[in-house]
Amino acid sequence: MTLSQVEALVPGSADTGTSVEMDDIAVCICTYKRQELLERLLAAVAKQRTDGQFTWSCVVVDNDELASARALVERLQPDFPVPIRYAVEPARNFALVRNRAVGMASGNLYAFVDDDEVPQEDWLMQMLRVLRQSGADAVLGPVRPYFEGEPPSWIVRSRVCERPAYPTGTVLHWRQTRTGNVLLRAALITKDDIRFDPAYASGGEDVDFFRRAAQAGKSFVWCEDAPVYELVPESRLRRSYHLKRALLQGRVSAGYSTERPSFLPRVAVAAKALTAAILYTAALPVLFLCGDHVGMKFLIKDCHHISRLLAMLGISNLGRRNF
Repeated sequence: MTLSQVEALVPGSADTGTSVEMDDIAVCICTYKRQELLERLLAAVAKQRTDGQFTWSCVVVDNDELASARALVERLQPDFPVPIRYAVEPARNFALVRNRAVGMASGNLYAFVDDDEVPQEDWLMQMLRVLRQSGADAVLGPVRPYFEGEPPSWIVRSRVCERPAYPTGTVLHWRQTRTGNVLLRAALITKDDIRFDPAYASGGEDVDFFRRAAQAGKSFVWCEDAPVYELVPESRLRRSYHLKRALLQGRVSAGYSTERPSFLPRVAVAAKALTAAILYTAALPVLFLCGDHVGMKFLIKDCHHISRLLAMLGISNLGRRNF
């Protein structure tokens, strides 16, 4: 993307061309036993500005077979500014829940936001602006943490709860994607038949979705001006949480590598993971001497590479989602 194209995406720029066809956005929310957070999210979603640029609706898919979110949604429906569709997906599988959401959605655009996140009131407007101006197939935005309690010093200084961010208009590699804050064209699913793979039941289904979309020639860009704010509860301030999460993510990421069509690329990925694990493990004593936050940051990376390597060797019990 050229400098002039990127500059056209920054806040304050205005479209001076022809009028844009009215878009219809379905906001897709997947939830599981977090009614208080879901209510907080829906309250923020209800305040979305449209400025006459688009219409929208809302889809809530409850992954609790007991339908614990039903009463909340039914209570909010009469006064909600747009229709809310609700369904239960009893199978504990992230991909099936997302597929159920898009299967219920209407409109030409789908937005995903997690039930522990809160968007600002111009969230959809900013995402749509970048989608229109870039011509991309999906736009992703920042997920910024806010804490339930006072976080430990090592959490703050290591920045392990912060996710990467990029200038608006940055073209993303599929490995930089996820569905915590994304607006995508429905045609990816309805026309190109790219869906979330149930094989990724406990995580990674979103990155795999974008991996296959990229293979089909689709493009993704960043919108720095449309953040959502993710709650970091006290349970995620423990060291054990971040280590187990790294083990899970390492195992999941190995799945992308083992699906490569030829043997040599897989060997190269395994060699890279082995080298990183050896170097990080050897350096850990020195890194912890540099500070607890430094040592923990690299221990988390070490766990990721070790789990990825073991998964590629067929040892995949590490990192199961039990936290």
